Amino acid sequence: METFSNLKIGSVQIPNRLIMAPLKTGLGSPSGEANEKHLAFYQRRAEGGTGAITLEPLYVDLRGREHPLQLGLTADSYIPGLKAITDVIHMNGSVAIAHLNHAGRAANPQASGSPPEAPSPVMCPARGNVPEEMSAERIKVVVCQFGEAARRAREAGFDIVELQFGLGYLVAQFFSPHTNLRKDEYAAKGDGRYRFADQILDSVREKAGEDFPIMARISATEIIEDGLNIHDAIELTHFLEERRVNALHVVSGSACDSGPWYFQHMRLPLGKNLKWAAEIKEKTSLPVIVAGRMGMPDLIRQVLEEEMVDAVALGRPLVAQPDFAIKMKEGRDDEIIQCGACLQGCLARLKSGHEIGCLINPEAGREYQRIAQPERSKKVVVVGGGPAGMQAALTASSRGHKVVLFDRKKLGGQIHLAYVPPGKEMMEKPLMGLVNKVKKSPIELHIPRKATVDLIAEENPDVVMLASGAKPVLPAIPGLQNVLFAEDVLTGKSIPGKRVLIIGGGMVGVELAEYLASRKHEVTIVEILDQLAGDMEPLTRKLTLKMIDAMGVKIFTRTNISWFEENKAYVMEKEGDVYLGEFDSVIAAMGMRSTIELEAELRERGFDVRVIGDARRPGQIFDAVRDGYDAAISI
Repeated sequence: METFSNLKIGSVQIPNRLIMAPLKTGLGSPSGEANEKHLAFYQRRAEGGTGAITLEPLYVDLRGREHPLQLGLTADSYIPGLKAITDVIHMNGSVAIAHLNHAGRAANPQASGSPPEAPSPVMCPARGNVPEEMSAERIKVVVCQFGEAARRAREAGFDIVELQFGLGYLVAQFFSPHTNLRKDEYAAKGDGRYRFADQILDSVREKAGEDFPIMARISATEIIEDGLNIHDAIELTHFLEERRVNALHVVSGSACDSGPWYFQHMRLPLGKNLKWAAEIKEKTSLPVIVAGRMGMPDLIRQVLEEEMVDAVALGRPLVAQPDFAIKMKEGRDDEIIQCGACLQGCLARLKSGHEIGCLINPEAGREYQRIAQPERSKKVVVVGGGPAGMQAALTASSRGHKVVLFDRKKLGGQIHLAYVPPGKEMMEKPLMGLVNKVKKSPIELHIPRKATVDLIAEENPDVVMLASGAKPVLPAIPGLQNVLFAEDVLTGKSIPGKRVLIIGGGMVGVELAEYLASRKHEVTIVEILDQLAGDMEPLTRKLTLKMIDAMGVKIFTRTNISWFEENKAYVMEKEGDVYLGEFDSVIAAMGMRSTIELEAELRERGFDVRVIGDARRPGQIFDAVRDGYDAAISI
């Protein structure tokens, strides 16, 4: 089958086999109603040519709400806002899918105002909450709520309803003996296993109509010892086929028990979801859709041509690249900036209470912003070709300005270090995609060439943007000599000895420790704070710390190096200096200090100077890209 052939789900024709998967946006409000932010976000993805757009999970009951800013579908008053979204999806030629969910034990009490509920009082490890066991009466209410939500979805203009029967949410909790300890008619064993799901399907058809297409999202496996596995998924598939469900959407993991699989973290092996989805497809006549790090055009074409699945669902890849489908259809694969599954702009921001964002797409989550066009085209000189400088140059150029970019080394700056540590290889494609985008743009590149005030003045710029980055902080420790820096080690410029001491246990220090430990170095980390990697995305942090622990990396927190004597390090303790050990190499990973060499003289000559990225305030790639974008749209 061909990627851009029609896919039929029930009575609905989807114009191609790329479907936007449901993902949380954080664009809502406590009321749960849709707003202009949602409208702009989904419109942008529909404009990009995606065949069907699935909205974020819509909670069917307040007690099943997972996020304080999640969209709901619990009242008829929500219909007009959602209708505006489905209208704009249809105007752009896409199909609209409503994803209905009750989070069960994974629900957030701060979002719902009530304790979570579930088949049985089995704690959700991810949240630390023990849910209340649902009574038979309460089960009937939730069944009805699914049906009413489906009715509202149809009235709001959705073409298909997708029911969340996987990922460790409420319906899946009834399937699994791990979470369902009941002895009544809803028990996980025997005739009760699918009773709840069966009643939901009846309710949806009764309220929304027998002809309203239904998709079911299921986990191929929950990746926990006594959880649901591929055999359970195939059994569930047979049940859903018998109950005339129109398509299956296959994922893996559990929101409560297996976060890395649920979020499809970049450290996981590629292709597992696809393998399981293909196995399920062999057992059913239903269309099978697969999700989970599928945002690679060549892979999509291959799996569809080989009919391993019937369609591919993309979530984060469409956050990173809204025009994914159009570019793929036109054969412009090299222009697609791929998602690196880093979770920094999406998951980390949502957990910290912000709107969805993206490491390499500074417009993600901010599509609703009205940006005034410049009154005239200006000459802009950008000094520094790291992430901030590149994005500033791209944005300024896209706004019609003539842009000249200087960099003393090569385009990309610190970007080239981001995908070197173990487990971060997927980051190379999106970050190098940004580099290639600059190379193909009208931006005039002076690389490698060090910018001077005189060279900048020769360009006669209206605006100078200084993105000169930052330099590593050099530790001032008595007796310390021949210190190495993390950047030089990761690039191979410096080769450390066998026994390595890393001073600084932030993200860079921890990633460097894993990098060196994987190369058989004996590594010790010293961190003055009480925990390592506090600046890391939490899930990545957990996985990385687990890895360095397994590799035998020695960790000393709340520890300050007092002095060195030749290769011997001593730390300061209450009882006096204590010998830490002897090391062949010492590597500094204590953070960065902004580098602004030209600002004062440029300002003296009367130039309009904007300092951006690490040159303004050291941060991560996400911060630098956004800073460059925000600075450029103000020109």
